[in-house]
Amino acid sequence: MQSLGFPYTWTYQPFLVLVSFMLIFYGGAALLFTYRELEIGVVRTQKAQSGVANRSDKVMIQAVGNARAIEITLDKYSLSVLKRMSLGTKPMIKTLLTPISAKFEAGKLNVIIGPSGSGKTSLLNSLANRTRDSFGSFYYKSGVMLYNGAAPSEDVVRSLSSYVCQDDNALLPTLTVRETLHFAACLRLPTWMSKEDKIQRAETVLQQLGLKDCSDTLVGSDLIKGISGGEKRRVSVATQILTDPKILLLDEPTSGLDSFTASSIIEMLASLAKEGRTIILTIHQPGSNLFHRFDNMLLLARGGFPVFSGKGVDMLPYFSGLGFQCSENTNPTDFALDLITINLQATDKEAISREKVEGLIAEWQHRGSSTSFAATTSDISTPAELGSFKRAMTPFWVSLPLLIKRSLLNFRRDGTVATARISQVLGYGVIVSLFFAPLKKDYDSIQSRFGFIQELVGKFDVQISKNSC
Repeated sequence: MQSLGFPYTWTYQPFLVLVSFMLIFYGGAALLFTYRELEIGVVRTQKAQSGVANRSDKVMIQAVGNARAIEITLDKYSLSVLKRMSLGTKPMIKTLLTPISAKFEAGKLNVIIGPSGSGKTSLLNSLANRTRDSFGSFYYKSGVMLYNGAAPSEDVVRSLSSYVCQDDNALLPTLTVRETLHFAACLRLPTWMSKEDKIQRAETVLQQLGLKDCSDTLVGSDLIKGISGGEKRRVSVATQILTDPKILLLDEPTSGLDSFTASSIIEMLASLAKEGRTIILTIHQPGSNLFHRFDNMLLLARGGFPVFSGKGVDMLPYFSGLGFQCSENTNPTDFALDLITINLQATDKEAISREKVEGLIAEWQHRGSSTSFAATTSDISTPAELGSFKRAMTPFWVSLPLLIKRSLLNFRRDGTVATARISQVLGYGVIVSLFFAPLKKDYDSIQSRFGFIQELVGKFDVQISKNSC
């Protein structure tokens, strides 16, 4: 160090400068986010609640039957995406959903059915505000989406709705079902609730979804034996309804399950809908025994074209009026999917089926052009009422201890991960020791020592980034 001209104070002065820069940066960011006025699409109001302090992050957790139901209305709602493959190339615009007019009612099962590529998941993601722009993709929405006749902001949509993905990869395999719900309740429920109330809320949901028998069983994975696939799906739903969401969106909740388990999942969702929630789910090919449980149906053809939207009992009479009769021994959903799917196996069959599907699309567009769901919406909400549902993020000082406790518990129970991490550190230490063992104290070794220090600092920064993620 002396040969390179570094002063004796080189060890602490840069450290003090770095700490000062961090304090200035994070202090300024805290002041900016504390006093900056955010533009919110709706007015936020606070309702009085006896026995609870008037906090800005207060969330009304109450019985769903007593809360006001939310009805979603789509009026000529469409979605397209602009994709740019690389710099200098012409962007490509792909239409995911053509103008759709539909109504998703509260207290009923609202089902979106269609073949692969029909835009079911895209519509569900758009309803949940999960379509995010990236460097190469930009989403464009048109039309109207209303909640009880009022246009909600993005914050309100995220607060009112919960989304259950098709897979259950978000569940930690080393936690039991009870521990999973307890951690989720402590992280997602508002800070004005006590820990005992949060645990009681988790136990209530555990009992409500029929998970009491497997409550102390590990969730499990491919390497760890745990609960069954249907029970995992119930746990995924349970973690989302802890906060009593008014809207529950599910992406193919019955995929990969046997007929009995799929029927039990649909029965559970029907019971949740009867409490006043708005349940919207996509489903690819349900069994015939599930068709009578679907209250409202939206049928999409490939390319995002609507073919039918209305009550489930009216679907077969509608197609029958167009000359397509469903036999008594045929699954109604299979009949509808075969009717709107283009057969690509042969040229002559493709032409016939394409003409049939295009005729059904044109017929529905002709009927839908004369009606407007948005104009007939009743029970109108005010923007201020929708704003009262807005939730705040869990504070850092609340989430950090819980996440550390959950991570330590997961690390202790998963022996393979612990062994892999310890072996990785030991192996890396041996390799570094063998590589830098010939280092000496002469002038020629300065460059090697600087390289060694830089490598350690880089490894330290990467490890901090991984832990932060």
